[in-house]
Amino acid sequence: MVKQAVRQTYTYYYPDGKVEIVEDAPLAGRGKAWVVGVYNPPVYPSPLNVRVGDAGIKVWMVINWLRLCDEDVDTLLKHYGQVLQREDVEAAKWYYQQDRETIDRRLSEEAEGV
Repeated sequence: MVKQAVRQTYTYYYPDGKVEIVEDAPLAGRGKAWVVGVYNPPVYPSPLNVRVGDAGIKVWMVINWLRLCDEDVDTLLKHYGQVLQREDVEAAKWYYQQDRETIDRRLSEEAEGV
């Protein structure tokens, strides 16, 4: 059996402010922040649902892992290099700056076991 890429609609976010909506296409998430579905500004998804990379790791999780690695990207990649690349970590760091408050709140809840 041949594995085929899932075709969906994705909204991609770029540091230069560009928002790209790609319909009925396979995921191309490497080095981008993205979410499943259509989000045309001024409508945005919850920052807690935004993902990076082709594995679709949530931004808040990448930021948490980065903190656990003392902000050392190389250490993070030693542990999670099978699902993330440096460009994905950089995309997560960039997106984190867009809504630090919401993501920090989520990380605090995780730390408290909420």
